[in-house]
Amino acid sequence: MQKQYTLNDALTAVRQGHRSETVAILNDFLERKPKIGGDWLKIAGLAIRIGELDKAKQAADIYRAEMPQTLRHLINYAGVYAETGDIQRGLKLIEPLIKKELDDPSVYHFAGTAQAQLGELDRARNYLIHALRKMPQSGITWFTLSSITDYKKYPELLNKLEQAFATIPEADAKNRQQFYYSLGKAYSDVGRFDDAYQAYSAGAAIMQQASRFSASADEQFINDIIANHSAEAVAKLPQSRTSYNRAVALLGLPRSGTTLLGQMLAAHSKVKGAAETGAIGYASMHLRNDNFADFPGFMKQHGDPQGAIDHISDVYAHVVNQQFSGANLVVDKTIQLSRHFAIWAQAFPQGKAIYIQRSPEDVAWSCFKSNFRSRADWSWSPSDIASYMRHEERLMKHWLDVFGDRVLSIRYEDLCQQPEQTLKQVCAHLGMTFEPNMLHFYKDNGPVFTSSVGQVHEPIHQKRIGLSAQYKDFLDAWRQS
Repeated sequence: MQKQYTLNDALTAVRQGHRSETVAILNDFLERKPKIGGDWLKIAGLAIRIGELDKAKQAADIYRAEMPQTLRHLINYAGVYAETGDIQRGLKLIEPLIKKELDDPSVYHFAGTAQAQLGELDRARNYLIHALRKMPQSGITWFTLSSITDYKKYPELLNKLEQAFATIPEADAKNRQQFYYSLGKAYSDVGRFDDAYQAYSAGAAIMQQASRFSASADEQFINDIIANHSAEAVAKLPQSRTSYNRAVALLGLPRSGTTLLGQMLAAHSKVKGAAETGAIGYASMHLRNDNFADFPGFMKQHGDPQGAIDHISDVYAHVVNQQFSGANLVVDKTIQLSRHFAIWAQAFPQGKAIYIQRSPEDVAWSCFKSNFRSRADWSWSPSDIASYMRHEERLMKHWLDVFGDRVLSIRYEDLCQQPEQTLKQVCAHLGMTFEPNMLHFYKDNGPVFTSSVGQVHEPIHQKRIGLSAQYKDFLDAWRQS
């Protein structure tokens, strides 16, 4: 008799890094369709957590069919589709409710967030402002609105933001944190740079309490990667036999211009899209930290090293193909892809990479002011930022030595000041011909899920080059670390 899995079995498999087992458990649930009500939402969440987006949608469909047809359940259902990248589907479910003029602010928040990600900034702003009329104490709504708003053009919104913040209790730390980052953005827009730094610092201090980042552990991790991945050690690793030839890696620190370059490339006729796919993480979730630090050593001990790298490339391709169908290139700008780059490079031996760099001062300040949440807990203090950046630079220098002309280095400043010339270099590296439409990426591009959402839906400019100079106290603390 075949075992009938439980939700706890699925949770355990995910925690232990057993992706294949998790997939089998998800398949069992989707085939049996047990009456588990709201737990179908948890099944969808687990599917997203391992990159099984199609299974997440299937679970969400069952959730929708089983649960009462309430507004909350509809928003949950639409949220799964949005989280899988199908924002249009989510909007189609929610926007009819707006036409009914419902009073629930969550409807307008959802629609505003989705429209912002799609680049419909005026419509997004209207929705978010409407949500705040109903619920002015919503920090996440203010934060989303701030990311797409220039407060110089909307000074009345700054007054309302300050008034709303004054009503937030000290004990409501999570909400205050969102308000602090919103205020920081607003004060920066209107040139109140000291106030902006104080607001960002207050928000970061709240986040710092939950940080697990250890500068010494991170340094050791990078030391181990560099020591164990010499050119000789990498050359001995098996290369995948995959026929998948869509992979392009976009490397660089957060806020170094990866989203901008990704959107420019996505405007090319031979590129399907650009995103933080997370695919290399899903494909190698069975590996432990020490395996990442010494992948050659892990492969030496593996009973079937060729099969192991083929499996990683197959899972990666499966994950990406769910997000981007077709045969065109896909630009992967996943955060910390540099730390998995040796694995990626062996999984896709024909794959090319672009490494984009930016003024360290501008990167450091931009990381500090970006509300990355738990994905970058090194970004909440000047000293942690300095340490992380220093070791990331060492790692990238090492990969440039190991992989040579497979990686093209460019600078953000060149991309802004000489976009056509820089893009021609990138296109040549990827075996493509430059297309003028790449310079007009902001007119018709894909959804953006990063903190650059408001910036990459506008023409290229140089306004953010050197912006860190306005924050001397931060730079002093960063440089002294």
